[in-house]
Amino acid sequence: MSTCPNGHPSETDDWCEVCGHRMSCAPVPAAAELCPDCGTPREDLAQFCEGCRYSFVTRTGTVSVPQSPPSQSSPRAEVPASSPTWTATVCVDHDHFARVMARSEPEDQGLYVPTHAPDLHIPLTRTVITIGRRHRSTGEPPFIDLDSHPEDPGVSHEHAILVQQPDFTWSLIDKGSTNGTTVNGAEDPVASYVPVPLKDGDRVHVGLWTTITVRRD
Repeated sequence: MSTCPNGHPSETDDWCEVCGHRMSCAPVPAAAELCPDCGTPREDLAQFCEGCRYSFVTRTGTVSVPQSPPSQSSPRAEVPASSPTWTATVCVDHDHFARVMARSEPEDQGLYVPTHAPDLHIPLTRTVITIGRRHRSTGEPPFIDLDSHPEDPGVSHEHAILVQQPDFTWSLIDKGSTNGTTVNGAEDPVASYVPVPLKDGDRVHVGLWTTITVRRD
């Protein structure tokens, strides 16, 4: 069991399974500078924040996020009642599964896609939406929990996040997931920790067969 820079116990030694941050063998000093956008401790004299890619050099951020550490135990800001409402529709996507299998290793060819799984319609009621699977050590679920839809084994515990922008649109950020994240059927995954603006109807593909479509109500 390792401990991440934010103090969470984690059975994984690359990314913390509680908050999704990079693991480090050295503890973060108590006086470490905190990112003003997301609260992540600055690692040594790193130029960019590991959590949201805020630039400590230019003092500018890439996305607007709540000023609290991005852990599942921290409260998330609620979307104002007067703002436009959005919904994420989660489905088992056979086309996405076919694309994944087309570039998979031979030993993975025995995998199969579930045939009976209802779509999930999840209102996006927070300004930061976590996507992933429930953590085994803490039991904390992400906002969009892909642990039992049925469970998609290709999804990381903290795979990606959706971040609401000042104009009430959304941006997607892959959190350094193992298998990557694609958008609208693209072959190449998005770059980790780089915000990708989303439009009404855009499709986010994660894991082996999961597609999340964001729609403005």
